[in-house]
Amino acid sequence: QYEYMDHTADVILHSWGRTLQEAFAQACVCFFSYMTELDSVDLVSSVEVEATGHDITDLLFHLLDEFLFSFSTDFVICRRIEILELDVAKLCVRARGHGEKFDLKKHPQGTEIKAITMHQMKILTKDTMTTEEGSVPREASQEGGLFPYECYVLVDI
Repeated sequence: QYEYMDHTADVILHSWGRTLQEAFAQACVCFFSYMTELDSVDLVSSVEVEATGHDITDLLFHLLDEFLFSFSTDFVICRRIEILELDVAKLCVRARGHGEKFDLKKHPQGTEIKAITMHQMKILTKDTMTTEEGSVPREASQEGGLFPYECYVLVDI
């Protein structure tokens, strides 16, 4: 439930789902999928991350940044992500990634993601489109496809 969208010198991760939790989880899976073929990743370990934000886009930014930090320090690549808790009112999220340590002998090397950015980030819910500039009614924004929840994240590669 994700795709990569071309962007000059970078890439946009686009995820979607029936719930915001599903769209967030798929954004994280998309992030890891860009770095290796996830079919080669066994579910033998897990990593848990927590993040907070000042708004919903900042929350997604920090969630992905926590997974990037975990990958950069412990080299855990996750094939499956479960959102354990997502509190939109308190702007906090707790997630668990399942996978294993990245191993060049086993996992094909994709493109390294260097950083998560806020630039052009969008989160669509049933009712709103939220960007770094704020929220507007979704129908007025003329954004989005067939899914009630979508995330767009520009990452630096």
